[in-house]
Amino acid sequence: MYMYHYPDIWYDYATWHAKGGSIDAAIKVFQRALKALPDSEMLRYAYAELEESRGAIQAAKKIYESLLGDGVSATALSHIQFMRFLRRTEGVEAARKYFLDARKSPSCTYHVYVAYAMMAFCLDKDPKMAHNVFEAGLKRFMHESVYILEYADFLTRLNDDQNIRALFERALSSLPPDESVEVWKKFTQFEQTYGDLASMLKVEQRRKEALSGGEDGTAVLESSLQDIVSRYSFMDLWPCSSNDLDHLSRQEWLAKNFNKKVEKAISLNGVTLLDKTSMASISTTTTKIVYPDTSKMVIYDPKHTPGSGTNAFDEILKATPPALVAFLANLPAVEGQEDDDTTTVQSQPLPRDAFRIRQYQKARASSASQTGSVSYGSAFSGDLSGSTGC
Repeated sequence: MYMYHYPDIWYDYATWHAKGGSIDAAIKVFQRALKALPDSEMLRYAYAELEESRGAIQAAKKIYESLLGDGVSATALSHIQFMRFLRRTEGVEAARKYFLDARKSPSCTYHVYVAYAMMAFCLDKDPKMAHNVFEAGLKRFMHESVYILEYADFLTRLNDDQNIRALFERALSSLPPDESVEVWKKFTQFEQTYGDLASMLKVEQRRKEALSGGEDGTAVLESSLQDIVSRYSFMDLWPCSSNDLDHLSRQEWLAKNFNKKVEKAISLNGVTLLDKTSMASISTTTTKIVYPDTSKMVIYDPKHTPGSGTNAFDEILKATPPALVAFLANLPAVEGQEDDDTTTVQSQPLPRDAFRIRQYQKARASSASQTGSVSYGSAFSGDLSGSTGC
């Protein structure tokens, strides 16, 4: 009742019934769950999996078809999962027929082409069919760098280095620089593995020239030492120490982000950048700089206390809370700080610290006791009371 719209609770409930041997009860739970959460794909896949595991193929197929709907609301993932279901339950031809229909759907993306091509290659052992599927998808998804990389991986498995180079050249001629970074990286890695030194250096140089003009700051010319590390590393084996790697990574990050930070700081401070490639052509506009007011500053002297007159001290006493005055007056004397009995209160210099203030107050209290009595209240309660009599 409280977790009615939580799919994990429904799934745990159905799984508990299934593990206990009550498959029918688990199916009823899934049916109730889909009424509560009709848009949950997770529960539909779990429900179809339960039906398929017990051999109810048609029941499972209906669940997959409910995911596809009329085809308009279907997703690329639902096409892929239904295609795999058909390959498992009805065979190669059923999956191929559905792929031919699914590629006409407006929700068909490059994922569907990759999924069916790898199905034909890995499950059907038909590399020619897989190659044809990738080529057909290339006409629609040449602008998708991820699709290019998947196609390149497939050709690498076939050891078809000629078509791999042709694929990279076709893709890089159509992709904009900001979307071709990963493709250039893959092309460079391919030449480092399968090419000779001349082809490797040529591709690296082309990559630098193609990416050096990127406006997003991600395309930065690498140093020669970084190129050496890239060429002569393998898997997790590096031609340098971890400290060297950290240093090179830090340098690369600084190089990538320096121009961005400079341009941002310049724009915030009202500076106009005329040429992004040269710092010599930066012109500044007039900006208001706020300086501290030094006219009232005085040199600090620990031996000098401002306001050394008795009147200033009286003003301090007036501003001091009565409870604090009572507390200071009742503190015990400090050795070396006691006053001479023969010295009058008025003749004493101004106290410069809390101990002197306390002694001064005690002297005033003793002086007042000659003509009257002063009674200080509790230092903790803050009550101050006094009575004088002649």
